[in-house]
Amino acid sequence: MTTPGATAGWRPGWYPDPDDPRLIRYWDGTTWTAHTLPKPADPFPVQQSPRASGPRLPWWQSWWAVVPGLLICLPFGLVGLWRRPAVATWLRIGVTLATVVLYGAVLLSDDETTAPQDGSQTTAAKVGASDEPAEEASTSPTPEAEPAAAEPSTEAPSAPLRSVMPQIAGLTRKQAEGALVAAGLVVRDVRQVPSAEPRGTVLRQGKKVGASVRAGTAVVLVVAAPSPRVPSVVGRSEADAVNRLQGAGFEVNVTSETRTSGKNGIVLRQSPNGGERVKPGATVTIVVSKVVRPVAAAPTQNCTPGYRPCLAPASDYDCAGGTGDGPKYANGPIYVEGSDPYDLDRDGDGVACES
Repeated sequence: MTTPGATAGWRPGWYPDPDDPRLIRYWDGTTWTAHTLPKPADPFPVQQSPRASGPRLPWWQSWWAVVPGLLICLPFGLVGLWRRPAVATWLRIGVTLATVVLYGAVLLSDDETTAPQDGSQTTAAKVGASDEPAEEASTSPTPEAEPAAAEPSTEAPSAPLRSVMPQIAGLTRKQAEGALVAAGLVVRDVRQVPSAEPRGTVLRQGKKVGASVRAGTAVVLVVAAPSPRVPSVVGRSEADAVNRLQGAGFEVNVTSETRTSGKNGIVLRQSPNGGERVKPGATVTIVVSKVVRPVAAAPTQNCTPGYRPCLAPASDYDCAGGTGDGPKYANGPIYVEGSDPYDLDRDGDGVACES
């Protein structure tokens, strides 16, 4: 079946069969299909002149616009070529490659023949200048080379937006956040650091005031927080006091104080006092009791062993008010703590002269 070149550009539709005038055959826009129908009697909406019956191509898709466009304005010509219907793909690709190669060759040849931009003479100019007399060459002024025109950039990269770091140290947290937002920055995190400054005061800033930073940079605020309080440990045992203080983040220094009474190992006082606010990690000194009880002093007077209170040595003692004849008498009660040489505890209950 014939597919003459005149069919290029036909719209899909039913047309007279080129091989059998009694039939009409469907053209799909590229080639004849196998679908046929008997040719109907006139009038029939079959396009007798396919090229004239369909809508005309836009002027920029016509060959009169495509061919000059490829030679003069490459993008315009390529758009018209590729948008033109019923053009074989291999033809589009081939024409595109050939045009690009042609343009590349022209651009390369232009670069090779362009005169130097730094004011130096070309080889031909140097040869011609050598034929002139030396006097003329020395007196003729050398024309200044025109500066090369900078080719305009087709698309300049957009520079990132910048912001200026504001003063935030010394401000309250709310004021600092407002200043950062106004400068195009954001607050990423807020860290609290124990300080003697009022609660919420911004202590420092990472960037210097006036520094140029990228817009949208995240900033960490460092604000003041109250210092921790020292736990009160007076009256507690040494071990308990040390555990409490170390658990609160403080160092502990333990000293002792000797006493003759009270419990041993009890915290008598501390410095700093309980409830005071100090820096984390500060040293707290505690004073712990060390009880040393005094040893009873030996009696200075001469006493008979075994009796309390003291009975001075004598040949014999009797209870005062009794029937004994002395010569010494003891006023009770007398506690017998050992032997009873004077036989004062007659009933053996450890107490003599109780009545």
